[in-house]
Amino acid sequence: MANEQIDKAWFQVALDITSALSAQDRFERLLATVRHTLNCDASALLMFRQQQFIPLAINGLSEDVLGRRFALEQHPRLEVIARAGDIVRFPSDSDLPDPYDGLIPNHDELKVHSCIGLPLMFDDRLIGAVTIDAFDPLQFNRFSNEELRIVSALAASSLNMALLMEQLERAAGVQASGVNYSSKLQPHTEMIGQSPSMLELKAQVKMVANTDLSVLIMGETGVGKELVAQSLHSLSSRALQPLVYLNCAALPESVAESELFGHIKGAFTGAISNRKGKFELADNGTLFLDEIGELSLPLQAKLLRALQYGDIQRVGDDRNIKVNVRIVAATNRVMHEEVKNGHFRADLYHRLSVFPLFVPALRERGQDIVLLAGFFAERCAHKLGVNSINLAAASLASIRHAAWPGNVRELEHAINRAAVIARANSNAEQLTLLPSHFSQQPTLEPSSVAEHTAVMDQIDLTQGLKSALDQFQTELIEQTLKDNNGNLSAAARQLQINSGNLHRLMKRLNLK
Repeated sequence: MANEQIDKAWFQVALDITSALSAQDRFERLLATVRHTLNCDASALLMFRQQQFIPLAINGLSEDVLGRRFALEQHPRLEVIARAGDIVRFPSDSDLPDPYDGLIPNHDELKVHSCIGLPLMFDDRLIGAVTIDAFDPLQFNRFSNEELRIVSALAASSLNMALLMEQLERAAGVQASGVNYSSKLQPHTEMIGQSPSMLELKAQVKMVANTDLSVLIMGETGVGKELVAQSLHSLSSRALQPLVYLNCAALPESVAESELFGHIKGAFTGAISNRKGKFELADNGTLFLDEIGELSLPLQAKLLRALQYGDIQRVGDDRNIKVNVRIVAATNRVMHEEVKNGHFRADLYHRLSVFPLFVPALRERGQDIVLLAGFFAERCAHKLGVNSINLAAASLASIRHAAWPGNVRELEHAINRAAVIARANSNAEQLTLLPSHFSQQPTLEPSSVAEHTAVMDQIDLTQGLKSALDQFQTELIEQTLKDNNGNLSAAARQLQINSGNLHRLMKRLNLK
């Protein structure tokens, strides 16, 4: 790396650390220089957090890698890097599986033969790593450890600067955009995604998390509303206190009040002892009321009183119990329509929706679909006990362009099903998910096929995919509403979607 051009490239990387570039731009320029100077096939900058490596930037790797989370216990090479404290050179015949095998596009040969790990240390603390891979087993022999330590030092400084800036922004009350480098979030509460809509949602979550304001989370079924609630709690001052979950849709009317507020012994048949309700269990913590739109009107009135006065009464007891609970609610219904139709109390709606959050549908999140596919593939590999699960380029293309009416939950299930099918057809420790491994959509009923065919005959297929899809949805919804005499609920049932989702879709298509 002694020639003048290479020295100039690394000098620019050093200048980038204190420049006005965004952290993401600095990371990507760093990896571009690594690839240029070391002539490697792939590289990655990873952040270390909670015993796992999280990719922040990649070069030469499949795009779904950015969504993966590499736990040390599942990836022995990364564990070696994490514990080494200095440059790690893996022999080309190492029997430790490489986490990137099969994840370098356009290579028929799946196995990486030359691998270097650079632990990134700051104040004797591991904050991340840079991994450098090549198919040529001798590719890195001509570079000394001293030269590689320069790369490690520059990368560590760049990552530490990003961590420091985020800490300063958070301390000043400024919401950082992009990757949340040092969040308190536990791995299972991390919201994967870098699309504009998700960045906006993450910023709003951080904005309201550390307050006691009530939050109403809205969005279609399967978009991840519970995950947003967990994130709100994890980022709040109540994070060390309980997060109590209650699914209002699963509450039988006969026990709903007891579930919320508790009961005393003898309050009703079967009440053989005193019992705390969800409000008491969530005291000083957060109560997450999922599917809040399903609560009956009488129970809505009692919930409103608890929110207004900050105290509750157990069923069968006249005494008031003071509770300090932060309420987070979620629904897939269009709540202002529920209020308008008399199905939900307006006063309770306004008290719950002090700070409303809308979780975007997966089809509106662009490249996030690929990141989530990688995240679920990595997690599924752990469940199935295989070294890795990769997605073929054709599978990624199909995933990216699918409609996903079931949103993130449907995508996760599709990845899991495909992985099980691939595993059944192969004894390999590295699985590649092909389009054939993904199950087909449910077959349409014959009458539905005829309706779809009639609608398709009216579509101008020369206008582009998005416009054609919008026209198809418009024609189909109008025809279905006509067949059901304008009844929205009946039309939603025939279209096999939630009535709230149909309402939002009609609003987007300017049908209301």
